[in-house]
Amino acid sequence: MQYRLNGGAFKRFEEGIDNNSKVEVRNEPTKLVVIFIATLLLSRVTIMIGEGDIAGVSPFGLAFLISVVAGREQSKVVVASVGALIGYFTINATLKDGWMYLITVLMVLGYSLVINKLQKRLNEKHLFFIVFLSYIIYGLVISNYDIGVNVTIAGLNTILVLPIYYVIKYGLKCVGEYNTNYFFNIEEVISIAIIVCLMIAGIGGITIAGVGIRNIASLATVISIAYIGGAANGAAIGIAMGVIVGITSGDMISGIGLYGSIGLMVGLFKETGKVFSFLSSIMVYLILSLYSQGLHMEGIIEILVGGMIFLIIPKKIFNGLEVEMCQETKVDTINEEHLSQVKNEFSRKVQGFGNALDMLATSLNSISDNNKLQYKNRSTALVENLADRVCSVCTDCNKCWEREFNQTYTAFQELLKGREEGRQNFPIELEKKCIGKSELIRNSEEILNILNANEITRRKLEEGRKLVATHIRNVSDNLDNMVSDFKRDVTWCSELERIIRKELNKNSIKYKEIFCFTDKGGRMNIKVSMENCSCGTHCIKNILPVVNELVRTPMMISEEGCRIQPNNKDCAIFLKEMPRYKVISYAGMRVKEGEQQTGDTYSFGRLEGGQYITLLSDGMGSGPEAGKESKITVDLVEKFIEEGFGVETALNTVNSIMSMKFEEDEKFSTLDLNTIDLYTGKASFYKVGAAASFIKRGNKIKKISSNMPPFGLVDKVEIESTEERIKNGDIIITLSDGVLDVDKKGVGDSKWLEDYLVKKGSDPKELVLDILEYSKEINNGTIKDDMTIVVSKVYSAY
Repeated sequence: MQYRLNGGAFKRFEEGIDNNSKVEVRNEPTKLVVIFIATLLLSRVTIMIGEGDIAGVSPFGLAFLISVVAGREQSKVVVASVGALIGYFTINATLKDGWMYLITVLMVLGYSLVINKLQKRLNEKHLFFIVFLSYIIYGLVISNYDIGVNVTIAGLNTILVLPIYYVIKYGLKCVGEYNTNYFFNIEEVISIAIIVCLMIAGIGGITIAGVGIRNIASLATVISIAYIGGAANGAAIGIAMGVIVGITSGDMISGIGLYGSIGLMVGLFKETGKVFSFLSSIMVYLILSLYSQGLHMEGIIEILVGGMIFLIIPKKIFNGLEVEMCQETKVDTINEEHLSQVKNEFSRKVQGFGNALDMLATSLNSISDNNKLQYKNRSTALVENLADRVCSVCTDCNKCWEREFNQTYTAFQELLKGREEGRQNFPIELEKKCIGKSELIRNSEEILNILNANEITRRKLEEGRKLVATHIRNVSDNLDNMVSDFKRDVTWCSELERIIRKELNKNSIKYKEIFCFTDKGGRMNIKVSMENCSCGTHCIKNILPVVNELVRTPMMISEEGCRIQPNNKDCAIFLKEMPRYKVISYAGMRVKEGEQQTGDTYSFGRLEGGQYITLLSDGMGSGPEAGKESKITVDLVEKFIEEGFGVETALNTVNSIMSMKFEEDEKFSTLDLNTIDLYTGKASFYKVGAAASFIKRGNKIKKISSNMPPFGLVDKVEIESTEERIKNGDIIITLSDGVLDVDKKGVGDSKWLEDYLVKKGSDPKELVLDILEYSKEINNGTIKDDMTIVVSKVYSAY
């Protein structure tokens, strides 16, 4: 059972803002209301000590007020003071010196306002001195006590406030840790419970038609906390409630017995649910009432109304409180937050790597674009190169290049342009004066030949850079899909772990650790670690039946069976949900006549996630080269899917890899891929340049085809899939075009195969052999292309 931890350090980290100030603004009115009600109720709690001058004392409101004043938040101090004044005023008639508490509240409030105005440090000792001083003033002015009696009474009342103050202060500090990553121990839980019990005791003896409101609230609180925290916390809150309500009502023994027993019993029955927990509380109340003071209609109404309040409390509230009270649940929640943060950090780094690849692709394209700037200077460089080769040794060099520079430069440009365009004419300007005509023509042709060779090399490099840039960008795009695949939810099941532990203990089955989680498909997975059992059947005989009885879903031991841990020699087994379907496949191949090796590659088998996969790749052409291409295609796609990546991610990544080839005679490959979800029966067919597939269901044949091009012909594969729902007995036929195209009268026509499949049986192995022989027979006994067939039959397990 998992619960999200609201707020806390993790949430503040994710949002990147000051979460404290945000929460403070939003929750301030609610906090003030809670403080007002708490102070009002605590002020009404009276301890009846005996007859005399201190027959009844009410120190709880003062202790709570001092705790609020110590926090130095004036809005809370004022609200608490108002609540205390109203609370003490309502019980003034029951206290002999009731006005003394009102005066003390006013003096504490005045001291707090003065200290805040002067911006001085508040001292707890001063607060207690003010309480003592207010008692002295009241005794001398109002009650006219002797000085000795007055000091004694004031001292006793002040000393009584002191321990209560520290208990309440400790409890309020613990309340401040609510909704954080702090783990409460039993003492801190009890200190919070004491404050709650005191507030309920402050309701007093208010009744409606003889039914006590305080008793209803007490019962609802004890039942709720026992249901959340279990038997230990239930008994603790029950005893605390009995003590506190007892000292205010005068019947402590009965209160402790009733509330403690109810808390213990509800905690024991919490696993049965809210209704049975409520019924257990009624049974305890009836039994105790029959053996003590007797049954009363008012008491029955109180337990029924308190239980109804417990039943209507929303589950969300119980879940939030359970996170705080149950350390195991809180550990699971924090671990889940940690895992989420690790996922986010990993995703951020992968996305950053993707951005870097995208920037690299942009840079490679920019380099190619910058090559265009070189064209502007090419003409000048050619003219200078030609002049250096021919004119530097000519006697008329100064005449041509100093006195007639413009005419000579223009003539050289015309000569080079004409030779580059294939014209043989010689510029008239050079014809008149150049004495090295033959050398000039020969060198101009050499320069242009070198230029053309360099240009071809440059263009090849530019095309290579652009191709690499394109596929780097494709890889960058695919990284986003990989991150999405990685972040798919894998949820821990702490509640299931606890139930399995309990049941294994009940059956005296020894184990060391249990780990339960649901995968991204929502299916249960259970790992059990134990001492080396030295017997391969121990898990099947003992653990598997217990787990199957609990989860009521057919479970099975994973294919790995019982694995021995190398570090400690313990054994571990993995249990997972049993798939509804199983698949059996057979394959057959025939090599093209004249070749020693086929150009086709196939693979089939079950993956860890409960999928069955079939792959068939036909390398373009035949022989070893085609076989190499098809094998790379099958191996890469299979590996990506095995590692949990989506089909679209796998196909596009492999397409990018297969396209990054620079051979002059490039080869490509097709891929026929189908996946079957063995839990739901959903089958998906993906075809990248592949031949048609067929589903045989009885005498009905369904053809599945696609017009997608093979790998490597396009920059990005536009994924198309055909979805089908398979049933028990279905047969899936996957084949290469060497089988389908044997009928030369209609290449690509599958009518002959469909008619043949209708007549044949449903045995996969026989079907493979029959199709191969029949296709060879149609082709006059020859094999003109590699032929590969994979036939898979689906069986229902339950």
